[in-house]
Amino acid sequence: MKKCKFCLKDYSDNGIKYHERYCSKNPNKKSLLEERKLSEKWLNSMHKRKNKGSNQWTKAKEMGTSYILSEETREKLRKKALGRKHSEETKKKISKSRIKFLQENPDMVPYKLNHYSKGRSYPEEYFKGIFDSHEIEYEEQYQISVYQLDFAFLEKKIDFEVDGEQHYLDERIIKSDKRRNKFLIDNGWTIIRIKWSEYQSKTKKEKSKIISSILKQIT
Repeated sequence: MKKCKFCLKDYSDNGIKYHERYCSKNPNKKSLLEERKLSEKWLNSMHKRKNKGSNQWTKAKEMGTSYILSEETREKLRKKALGRKHSEETKKKISKSRIKFLQENPDMVPYKLNHYSKGRSYPEEYFKGIFDSHEIEYEEQYQISVYQLDFAFLEKKIDFEVDGEQHYLDERIIKSDKRRNKFLIDNGWTIIRIKWSEYQSKTKKEKSKIISSILKQIT
């Protein structure tokens, strides 16, 4: 421990220098504080300038003026921001390449990565319980080409899907489901789809009829 030469209080060896510099009884405290403020102001200014970079907008701001873009420059920037659009031929090539990749790497299918990695949804758990209680054999999250089936009944080639609202509201998912349905039908599969929100709105008796109908098809 060391004593401050101004206030005579005890401070640690590491803290004594800082305390003495800004001690309330230090006659030079005011000038030192001003020096510190100027130093911090300069460092902040340099930090902002380093992060901001220097271009026509920042230079104009530093000079206290505004930078006005010409209409020609605005149009060039707008076109550049839009980027290049792929031709239909290029889009088809990209699509074929992507499908080939996903066929060779089924674990990278977006649905599997983004959806099933989170575990079963409640509707999936609900129907799984029904199928299990009737001792029906099925494959869960069955992979076929780039598609994944909620419940696949392989002997009868039936795909059972429980759909959330996104399958009826999201245009991308709607288009994807159409391609998926066509692929499965072309390969001899039958698809059973249940819209979960509609099923939930049914009475107990109506639900029982729907389940009985499903069980007849898959067994």
